[in-house]
Amino acid sequence: MKHCQALGLGLLAAACLQNSPAVFGAGSGGDPRPNIVLILADDVSAGELSPYGGAIAMPNLQKLADDGILFKQGWSTPLCSPSRAMLMTGKYPRQTGYWENAVSPSVLFEHDPRHLPLLKMMQEAGYATCMAGKKHLGDAELASYGADDWLLARYWDGYDGPKQNSWTPDRSGMYGISWYWHPGLIRNGKGVPTRPDDFGPDLELEHILKFSAANKGRPWMVHWATNLPHAAHDETRPGPQQWYYTDVPEVDASGKRTGGRVDGSLKSTMQYLDHLLGQLRDGLAKEGLADNTIIIFTADNGTANTDKGTYRRDDAIRVPFVAGGGPVKPRGPSDVLVDFTDLWPTCARLAAYQGAMNTDGHSFAAYLLGGPFTPREIIRMAMNNARWIRDRDWLLDGTGRFYDTRGAANRDEYRDVSTSDDPEVVAARRRFETYLRDFPLPDEKEPNTAASWKAFRASPAGAPVEVFRPAYLE
Repeated sequence: MKHCQALGLGLLAAACLQNSPAVFGAGSGGDPRPNIVLILADDVSAGELSPYGGAIAMPNLQKLADDGILFKQGWSTPLCSPSRAMLMTGKYPRQTGYWENAVSPSVLFEHDPRHLPLLKMMQEAGYATCMAGKKHLGDAELASYGADDWLLARYWDGYDGPKQNSWTPDRSGMYGISWYWHPGLIRNGKGVPTRPDDFGPDLELEHILKFSAANKGRPWMVHWATNLPHAAHDETRPGPQQWYYTDVPEVDASGKRTGGRVDGSLKSTMQYLDHLLGQLRDGLAKEGLADNTIIIFTADNGTANTDKGTYRRDDAIRVPFVAGGGPVKPRGPSDVLVDFTDLWPTCARLAAYQGAMNTDGHSFAAYLLGGPFTPREIIRMAMNNARWIRDRDWLLDGTGRFYDTRGAANRDEYRDVSTSDDPEVVAARRRFETYLRDFPLPDEKEPNTAASWKAFRASPAGAPVEVFRPAYLE
């Protein structure tokens, strides 16, 4: 059996390396295609976490990185909606229309025939699909996303837990319920009764493990869009304390809940998410699924109140990006450049998807499986009228500042060379100008987004970004 599994994964790897689909026996017990768990944390920068040199200890994330690959440069966008649209479509904002949280298309991506949502694509490839946690975009309906099975944080008639604000009087939307203690949850269209001591992320993990166990006979994919560590809201609290990190369950040395709680902070919420990552891996191992399950851990944007939404350097867009487990070849810290558009084609290649690769991304499936791989030369990102571009050595940020990143251990060591007349710098910046020509600014009169742009530009936060350009480019 092990020889057959190895042979099957070898065939899968060959298909990925050749960037061409192959046919596998979907649904059979011998199907070599890997299961995939894509975890999306909410509002945390890479530099906060210990695998990236940060202060928050994440031993289970470190173990995942040790078992696989830690991408040192993995990019999201600076805000929630554009990142999630990019992840689901494999396309940059120019194609999705999600340029900002406040700038989105009149037709949501899951209802736009030009796009094929990630989970729907995986369904077409023969995968069972599950989504748990947060659906930031749209309502509570998930069929259009392609989820066969789901557990979503949303209000339902009969929910008796707290709400987070008064600006949704009918309790619709994300803030009409608690995400954490006594959560509002809907499972496959039906409300889930919860109690004050129930913690939403625990119930999400429980649902994911039940789904994976129930689908042992076929390949499956889970998208876990957890709310952790996103701040909760309570308008009864004074001043800025209305936004606060939730308390999390206390666990003992064996990982069992003690009944106590740990005070909320970025550290405690991320460490609890790390605990859940460990529980996920243990649960998959118990069901005999670990050896054929790839786990990808990332985040939608940088840390709130510090990096999120900013345009400087890569502060808001450099997020944790770790892949490991199952057939992933351990490579350790990697200089390979990846961004959120790459997740769609990577999953498609792993699933041997037969359809059109309608995406802006670059699959790194072959790299995960240990074969020869041609990496991207650059990664890109956009928000508002700002654009970021990075290669191995240089970074152009959203404000137009240009950085020499060679030898930099962290973002504080990037050297701002925006005004340098050094020939090497000038040549690099001119090269980046050619990249910008292939990455156009938004068309604010495009019919699908024109009304949204108009409202955004009229708002206090809607001013265009002032972008620096060196004199030698004028």
